[in-house]
Order: sequence, then C-alpha cells, then structure tokens
Amino acid sequence: MAEAIDVARLGRQVHKKRTNEGLSLRELAEITELKVPTLSRIERGDSKEIESSTLLALCRWLEIDPKSLRNHKPTPVTDAGKIAEETPDIVDVYLRADRNLDQNTAQSLSTLFRTAYEMALKKAQND
Repeated sequence: MAEAIDVARLGRQVHKKRTNEGLSLRELAEITELKVPTLSRIERGDSKEIESSTLLALCRWLEIDPKSLRNHKPTPVTDAGKIAEETPDIVDVYLRADRNLDQNTAQSLSTLFRTAYEMALKKAQND
C-alpha cells in the first residue's frame, strides 16, 4: 500500500516559498505549468489528494524529494478503546494517565497545551 502524502504540509511549503519569492498564483502556475485553481486549493489545504504529476511539479519547484512529504503517523494511542490520533488528544491521554498529577492539574495542562497547539497551527498556516 502506498504511503499517503501530507498535502496540507505541501500546501504550507508552497505558500511560504511563493510569498517569500513575491510570486502570484498566476506566476507560479506559469512556472510549474499547473492551473491556478489547483495551486490555490493546495495552498488553502482544501486538497486531500493530488495527482502525481502535480506533486512532482511542485516538488521540483520546491527543490524537495516527494518522499519527504510522506505521512509518518505514530502508532495510535487509545483511550478507553477509542483511538486518539490528534496530538492534543494524545497529550491529554498521557497527562490523565500520569500518576504524579491530580485530575484537575492534568485537565488544566491539557487545555493549556491544546490552546497553544491550535495557535501554533494557525500561525503555521499564515506563514
């Protein structure tokens, strides 16, 4: 089974390089020979999958190996039989399981981490 590509990360990298180089989507489309709507969807993170030719064109422009964009998800952590896949959920499971913390402290730390994590994601999307 082929490994999935982290299209959201690709989109962030494309957006960052494009804006750093002062390129419009139209200019990038001309360079990569891709369509503006395709590039826009990828940058916004609205594409769950992309064609291999699109991936290769963007990786050439970014000067990166497509393998660097593989999703490398860790083994899921379970909480009462439910899989915790998102980082804040995983941290929450570990904090609640920590015997050195009372439940109120664990919950407070979990909330603090979740808030900081969400802010970092928003900042990364805007960079």
